[in-house]
Amino acid sequence: MMRKRARSAIAGASLVLLLAVAGCSSSDVPKPMPTPTQSVPADPALTSVFPDDFTGAVAKTETVRLADAIVSLLPASIVVNVANTEQLVPATASSRSYYGVLRIISLDPTNDPVAISKAMVQKIEASGWTQRESSDDATGVHLVTLLSNSKPNISWLLQLSGDPRVAGQSVIQLQLVSPDLPS
Repeated sequence: MMRKRARSAIAGASLVLLLAVAGCSSSDVPKPMPTPTQSVPADPALTSVFPDDFTGAVAKTETVRLADAIVSLLPASIVVNVANTEQLVPATASSRSYYGVLRIISLDPTNDPVAISKAMVQKIEASGWTQRESSDDATGVHLVTLLSNSKPNISWLLQLSGDPRVAGQSVIQLQLVSPDLPS
């Protein structure tokens, strides 16, 4: 439990720092919002696979595959750039190692990152992920934390956000962390 909190705290701190550095925002043009009552079909590519032999290489492959599937929810026509950072995070005295991916997705600035991230969350949830936390702060930043499985020891942790604070920019950020690797 403490490991999950620590991972979530680290991921949250990373998210705040990276959003500040990236200068995420949306333009002032009104954007269409997804309809909450729309039926959203499941996407099998978004379903996590936890194998019997879970190694660092397997964690990397599955974490990157899931991140790619999440990014592919976006129409290619609105994606300007995808900055990618990924690494195997070594074990510490208080936590095991895991594989992490960070994707900062720059969109055409006429797109609302909050509305788009909310639509992405609908699709991710329809594919079996469970929303653990969601927040909209006073500045309009929307952050959602999701788990790929109800069993924490085989679940990927996803944080997806949209930030409308800087005019003329539209960025979505995703952070994806694998389950802990065996000792």
